[in-house]
Amino acid sequence: MAIATERLATVSVTVGEQDLSFETGKLAKQADGAVVARSGETMVLATAMGRQEPREGADFFPLTVDVEERMYAAGKIPGGFFKREGRPTERAILTARMIDRPIRPLWPKGYKNETQVICTVLSADLVTAHDILCINGASAALMISPLPFLGPVGAVRIGQIDGELVVNPTLQEAEEVSELNLIVVGTPDALTMVEAGANEVPEGRLLEALDIAHSEIRKICDAQIDLQRQAGKAKWLDDSITEEIEREYGAAVRERINAEGLRAAEAVVEELLPALSMDSTEEDVQRLTQQKLSLATVLERTRLEAVLAPLREQFEADLRALTDAEQDSKELKSAKRQLLFDRIIETVTLPFPVGPAVGDGEPATTKDSLTKTYVKRAAEAIYKELVRRKIAVEKLRPDGRGPEEIRPVSCEVGVSPRTHGSGLFTRGQTQIMSLLTLGTAKEGQRIDDLSLETDRRYMHHYNFPPYSVGETGMMRGPKRRDIGHGALAQRALESMIPPADVFPYTIRIVSETLESNGSSSMGSVCGSTLALMDAGVPIKAPVSGIAMGLVKEGEDYIILTDIQGAEDHLGDMDFKVAGVTREIMQKALEQAKQARETILDAMLEVIPEVRSELSETAPRISTVKIDQEKIGMVIGKGGETIRALEADHEVQIDIEEDGTILIYATDGTKAKAAIAAIEALTKEPEVGDEYTGKVVKTTQFGAFVELKKGTDGLLHVSNVGPGRVAHIEDVIQRGDILDVVVQEVDKARGRIGLKLLQKHENGNMVSPEELIERAKNAPPRPREEERPPRDGERRGRGGRGGRGRGGDRERT
Repeated sequence: MAIATERLATVSVTVGEQDLSFETGKLAKQADGAVVARSGETMVLATAMGRQEPREGADFFPLTVDVEERMYAAGKIPGGFFKREGRPTERAILTARMIDRPIRPLWPKGYKNETQVICTVLSADLVTAHDILCINGASAALMISPLPFLGPVGAVRIGQIDGELVVNPTLQEAEEVSELNLIVVGTPDALTMVEAGANEVPEGRLLEALDIAHSEIRKICDAQIDLQRQAGKAKWLDDSITEEIEREYGAAVRERINAEGLRAAEAVVEELLPALSMDSTEEDVQRLTQQKLSLATVLERTRLEAVLAPLREQFEADLRALTDAEQDSKELKSAKRQLLFDRIIETVTLPFPVGPAVGDGEPATTKDSLTKTYVKRAAEAIYKELVRRKIAVEKLRPDGRGPEEIRPVSCEVGVSPRTHGSGLFTRGQTQIMSLLTLGTAKEGQRIDDLSLETDRRYMHHYNFPPYSVGETGMMRGPKRRDIGHGALAQRALESMIPPADVFPYTIRIVSETLESNGSSSMGSVCGSTLALMDAGVPIKAPVSGIAMGLVKEGEDYIILTDIQGAEDHLGDMDFKVAGVTREIMQKALEQAKQARETILDAMLEVIPEVRSELSETAPRISTVKIDQEKIGMVIGKGGETIRALEADHEVQIDIEEDGTILIYATDGTKAKAAIAAIEALTKEPEVGDEYTGKVVKTTQFGAFVELKKGTDGLLHVSNVGPGRVAHIEDVIQRGDILDVVVQEVDKARGRIGLKLLQKHENGNMVSPEELIERAKNAPPRPREEERPPRDGERRGRGGRGGRGRGGDRERT
């Protein structure tokens, strides 16, 4: 379906069982590209903006992606004091990273123009996930914009419910019942990103899911191409214009370089660009922009080619020898590289002027800064080419390992004496220390974002300090990369964490990167597994992780196990995140499985199974179940009772809605005492139960004894001892402590009858017989006229067995 009016256009496509639509031309029209992506009642505005000129001095593509989760989208008001959105949520950061990864490679080589993509969630029905919409919307916005994006890409989520693979499951299905949470992004030809969390799904099933995902991705890409055809703007960088300029003016640029040097060639661009006038049209401005960027591209390419040939001829052998330095230490490798590159920059002979002339007709003796920059870039390009060819064609890795060889692995547990669990995982020059803390249910993380998740009892955090790579740097809290790597490890371990009814603790793991030279995120998975086992967390199974890489030169390619920094930087793919063809993906998964099993064996040699006991410093959790109607009795008025229990027994108490009470204590005897107190507080008195209680009221016919909070029993004068007591206050006063036994329980009237066992007096125990003797010697008292209670009538504190105290007490 397609509707178009000038720049206004809408296209839709069915993905799985849901309709996905892209609309442009109505909102944010001043953006270079703006698309509203909808599915169900979830709506995302994706915008793309870019500068027409490259960023000065940039040696990378300055792409920024932001996801703005607006709480109004779900009809919520933000929590906190300020009541407005602040820094991005963790989920927004992770979504922004998922957009960045698949679109970052799809730009012209050498493109350095500042580019920004912003996705704003305008509506969230909490049924359709907005993260997939953001990826698709961002691609569509780039496609219709004039930015030279080489897309499109499409994204889907694949779940597994009741053994069936499902395309784009609902939020509830994905978070609660799906055994697989697989996000796949790709172009019509290949996959560019795969991110997954699963409950032990086999590799074959994953490949089947990727096939289903790619078929849906092609439909999404076709819809974006259709949208571009209807409402897309002319691209700033057009291949046909670039080729035309290369044919017409390439020779002139090369001649200027040979005659006057690299810097002088820039004047050719200025000379060839047409001038604008007051009569110029929008088409003239557009044409000028395209010519300007095409000329810049031709100039960049020609300058680099002018330096590459002589440099390759003079220094290729030296650069090839440098590739062997990848096996050296970081300091030695860096020193060798710096020495060679400095020598190349200073001594390479170029067949054109390298700087301004020093005198009349005398050539320059010192290279200018621009020439030095291009010499360095050419040397880096040749070096990268040599390393890639060495790996892919000659099958030789920079550090001498075989394609499937893992660097030396060592593991330790219990490295931190006060933490509740710790693990140290070292693989080559990558070292991770994971430290675990067990907390109470109250210490879980509260989630306030556009998802169904409200709290989190398992958290994994990742830190990457600059010293881990031998550098200095600013320490200003976690960066996006840190948050992404922490979430990656959390997803790998989440399905192994026991449920709360089995292990009612909040779990927080922090992975500290102490050294990094390749895949510290997978190292944190291994270190965290060691910490979980060391802490005594009954995980379903231990987990290990490995990073896989790909280097492809022409038809030759090689899949690398346990990539290190140079291979990650110079390679084509980091398999812990992304993939290409199905054949390569299948081989990589099989190779990765072998590596994971090897690492897992090394981990299990150190700690073969989960510890049977928690750390001495970890809180102990005991549980007791009570009637839901008695929860208020344990809490007490304004929390008075529960606070007293926590203070008296030095424990922390959490109460669930179903009546489950969790007692946290570092000392088992304190937990048992707290449980006994709670059971005594909530237990209905029965005949034969013994209590120690305080006398809270006396009357002519007996004393009321508080058995527990809210429950009193009557000690009748006839049950004080083996004899007659004329008046209860002859032997018992208000405030006395008595040991009593329940003699009668009348649930219909809410009365509890007691019999005295002994009286506490000045640290001694007084028997009932002695009290009777005291009563005989007591002075006579004037007889009080008191109406006897009628049948069925409560009098004073009649004891209501746990349903609370009766009427007002009589004053004595």
